[in-house]
Amino acid sequence: MSRLWRWLRLLLGLILIAALIPIFAQPEFWQTLAHVNVPLVVAATVLSAISVVSKAWRWGAVMRWRGLPQSSSYLVSGYFIGMFFNNFLPSGLGGDVVRAYQTARDTGRGAESVISVVIERGSGMVSLFAAGSVGALFVPLPLSITLLAHGLFLGSLVGLWALWSDVTGRILRVVGSWLPNILQSPWSKITRLYEEFRGYRREWRLFATVMAQSLVTLITTLASVYLLLLAFDNHVSFGGFAAVYSIVTAIDVIPFSLNGLGIREGTYVYFLGLLGVPSAIALGVALLVRLIVALFALFGGLLFLWQGSVKKLQK
Repeated sequence: MSRLWRWLRLLLGLILIAALIPIFAQPEFWQTLAHVNVPLVVAATVLSAISVVSKAWRWGAVMRWRGLPQSSSYLVSGYFIGMFFNNFLPSGLGGDVVRAYQTARDTGRGAESVISVVIERGSGMVSLFAAGSVGALFVPLPLSITLLAHGLFLGSLVGLWALWSDVTGRILRVVGSWLPNILQSPWSKITRLYEEFRGYRREWRLFATVMAQSLVTLITTLASVYLLLLAFDNHVSFGGFAAVYSIVTAIDVIPFSLNGLGIREGTYVYFLGLLGVPSAIALGVALLVRLIVALFALFGGLLFLWQGSVKKLQK
């Protein structure tokens, strides 16, 4: 079944790429790429790298609070290695899963390692959705973008409240009491993860630290992609762009296609198009985003190989 799902995701990605062929076939698209402002692309790449480091530090803040302190080099390399697995391996093994697995292996604390990744990633998504919602408040936008931007932020808050609610814990315990013995062991692991997650709900000082780091990550991430738009000499409102980027990111994390193939490009073309961005420019931005991510992922692959070589020498 997993192999079938993998092939279906690949097929969907290829179909979506095929749908973009008319844009690739336009002479305007290649002229647009030829006239891109290279220094701005380089600046965008640097900002994107800073955002990755900021995400790693945010992860480190959560791990330190949970008694799992790691060096900055461990955190940053772990993030880049996660990007390698996320973008270049057809197994669908996500980078977050790899980070959680490696940390659990290195610390011997599985639940704490998994939830530290969940908290780090979740805080980043909530801050991004908040930025998108704020952008939609102050800039006139198409109704679909406005509703989606506000809906994502409100939905994330409602989801967070539901997960931290005492009612959810009771429901999980009731469901567990109904399960047959053969399912009790895996269900106990699920409830262990849930209780670990709930343990964070009143850690306001930690959340202040994490959200402050998320602000740095948010600024560098949004500025990086916005610079790519400016590199094509396109000037949309920053608030409108923030709203669109929050929507694009939300869609991109859903594993509709293999490594987001076609999904990312299609969502950039569609939603930036609603802001009046020409399809050639929107597709160019999407491809540059993918190129930057691929470069970082390749760097992560080299780090992974180097770490493996070091461990062999140590043995």
